[in-house]
Amino acid sequence: MRTRQAISLCRGALAPALWLIAGLLVAAPEAAAQIAPTHRIVARFESGWRPASRTFAGTRLFTANVEQGQFEADYELKDGGVVDGGISFLLWRNLGIGLDVSHFRTIHEARITSEVPHPFFYDLPRTTTGRAGGLERQELGIHIRALWVSQFADWLVVSVSAGPSIISAKQDLVTAVQHTEVGFPFSDLIFSGQTVSAQSETTTGLNGGVEIDSFFLHRLPFLRRFAVMEHIGVGLLARYVRGVVMLQVDGQPIEIDLGGMQITSGVRFRF
Repeated sequence: MRTRQAISLCRGALAPALWLIAGLLVAAPEAAAQIAPTHRIVARFESGWRPASRTFAGTRLFTANVEQGQFEADYELKDGGVVDGGISFLLWRNLGIGLDVSHFRTIHEARITSEVPHPFFYDLPRTTTGRAGGLERQELGIHIRALWVSQFADWLVVSVSAGPSIISAKQDLVTAVQHTEVGFPFSDLIFSGQTVSAQSETTTGLNGGVEIDSFFLHRLPFLRRFAVMEHIGVGLLARYVRGVVMLQVDGQPIEIDLGGMQITSGVRFRF
């Protein structure tokens, strides 16, 4: 099911990108020199994908059979979908400022390795491995961008941006593990499950990106008679977000990297 959703999201993000490429091919001969930006406000809404994978690990201590045991959870964060939108304002010449909001979500797994004390013998732990599936990561980001806007033609705008980000993260973490004893002489265990809790925290980070906007739709024959099409276009944004957050599991901290490279495309409205 998640695979079908991923394919659907990729197709949804690909369509505006194809429109953008088509527009560049149709109108490229006219983009000979850079001119001053002509519109002061641009709003956008788009979706896309964060392709990079990340890993992090957390170790949890517990007491069993009057001894201390532990388990380590190695989280394997996968790629996932991104929904992104925002608005930017041209302040002076090529300098602008923008405010964006993005949401990232992915479902992933964790590989769990446990050391469980023996019920009869000290310093003779049993080792088990297992996998915890269905773990969720969500990131809600607010990105403030300083932009340098270059307009090469009335239909083609390229901008670079950077600035601070506020990232609110929600992460499922394994807090306990369960095992089933095989029986005498109790040398073996079977991993039987885990307890999961959602932890959340907010931190600050940085963002930087490159954006290409194309407003070529009004040049198409079947849209030329609609004046409003001069203000509607498609765009492509490649943005990198970086942040670090510390989550707590029963007082034990886990450092987690947030953000990554994301590629989104969608519609643009200029005023």
